This record gives sequence, structure tokens and C-alpha cells, in this order.
Amino acid sequence: MAGRQAIVVDWGTTSFRAWLVDLDTAERLSEIPSGRGMKDVAAAEYPAYCHAMLSRWRDRPDPPPVYMTGMVGAPTGWLFAPQPALPVSAADLAAQVVAAPGLADAWIIPGCRVDTADPDRVDVMRGEEVQVFGALALLERRDGILCLPGTHSKWATVKDGRLTDFHTFMTGEMYRAALDATILGQGVPASAPWDEAAFLKGLEAARQPGGLLNRLFTARGRRLYRDLGAEAVPAYLSGLLIGEEFRASAEVAPSTAPVPLVGADALRHPYETAAQAFGRIVRWIPAADATVRGCIDVIHARG
Repeated sequence: MAGRQAIVVDWGTTSFRAWLVDLDTAERLSEIPSGRGMKDVAAAEYPAYCHAMLSRWRDRPDPPPVYMTGMVGAPTGWLFAPQPALPVSAADLAAQVVAAPGLADAWIIPGCRVDTADPDRVDVMRGEEVQVFGALALLERRDGILCLPGTHSKWATVKDGRLTDFHTFMTGEMYRAALDATILGQGVPASAPWDEAAFLKGLEAARQPGGLLNRLFTARGRRLYRDLGAEAVPAYLSGLLIGEEFRASAEVAPSTAPVPLVGADALRHPYETAAQAFGRIVRWIPAADATVRGCIDVIHARG
């Protein structure tokens, strides 16, 4: 007999992904690998679009509940879900899920925030919190520092099963902005092939004095008069920005223990290479695995 089932949805600004899961075994029974992100769906159509995407699993007498994570709960999403202040556990998230209007038995999992008395320590997270808990569950751990690379990379600290701190690095967004909106990207091919040597040069540049704003412009000087061709600039900037993330993470999230990397496959090689260059021991966990397991833990915590 099939176990209890639920639908996990990771719905962001640019992507939609869903899984039908068995709650008793944590097995993924089926998957919808892609769909339209929220920016490509009118706000009034969110319920209808979600229902249409999930109809293959929901059009039955006893449809499984839906649990959504990601930007679906942002102020610009389907419905604003709270971001409780740290520390938080999976049970704390479960206690504050909100019902998604217009779709029966559909729930949005909240994010979380750093909000301390220090005016300089405020940060927000939405979607990565379930990945943090899911990754640690897969590793059968309750403590650790994790890196979640992406548009806004997160370095998160968990103690005794509770997320206690995190720091955000705008690595992916700054990479895209530098190529699309600054002089550094002028004349750079839109689909330049990966250049491993240029990436390693960027990692080394991140170690040099002068700070990120100074080091960024070396992409211009090296292209004009030294050792970077136009097609090598993207990999060089990637190395420089990821290197800066690793350099700064040693200050805000120091650890001698292995650091789980939770992300998309496309980021695995550059982040593992950077980790080796900066003396971090890492273990890769696919983001989808962590998302599904983290959401299942939240669902179980609801009872």
C-alpha cells in the first residue's frame, strides 16, 4: 500500500519545480522538472497555474497536500509568508506555514531572518532554510556550517538542529551585473566557453590586497594589456567573486570541519575548486535533494 503523499514545490522568480513524495519513506515518486517562474505568470493566475501544473497528481478523490518554498512567499510572490527571526528549527517553520489562497490544502513555508540589536546585522533568507535542514538530515547531522551557492549565496550556521546565523553574499548577481551592466562585459561573447586557467587567476586575484572594488577592475586592465582575452573575462570574474566569497566566509563562518555545499550542478565544479584553493573541505549535496528532504521534515513537524 502506498504511504502518505505530499507535493513539494520550489517556485522561484525564474523557475518552477515540483515533486510527488512519499512521506513515510522520503522517496521521490515523480517529478515536474521545469515550469514558468513567478515573473512569467500574472499574479492573479498563480492559483490556476499551480493547479494546472500539479493536476496530474491532484485530480483524484483524495489529493495530496501541497507545500511550497522559495520566492512564492516573498512580498512580490503569491502571498507573503513570515520570516521569523533566528534561531529557528524545522518545527518553527512548520508552526508558521500560511495557506495559499485559491488552492485547497496548499501551504507556503516561511523564510527566516537575522535580526539582532546590532544595526549592521540584518539579513534575510527565503527557500534556503529548508535546504539547510534537508542537507543536515541527509548527512544525519544536527550541527555545522553550510554553503548554499547561487544568485545570493548563503553561509549558514546550525547548532543542535536550529539555524542560528547566516550571511548572504551577492556573488551570482554581481557576476551577472558586472558582465551585463559594466565596462568589464563590453565585447565579451555571450556564450564564452569555460576557461579554467582564467578562473584560477580570478581566485588568486581575490587573495590580493586592495579589496573587491579594486580587484574587479583588474579584469579590464588584464584584458587590455596582460593575459585575458575577451572570452576569458567571465571565468576570471567568476573566480574573483567566488574567491572573495570564500575569503570573507573564513571571517564570518570559520570552520575546520567539512562544509556541505548545497547547490545546482552547474556550480559544483567552481565552488569545489574554490574550496580547495582556500583550504575548505567540502561535500556536495544537490539542491533538489536538500529541498525535498527539508520540506518533508517541515511537513512531519506539522504532525
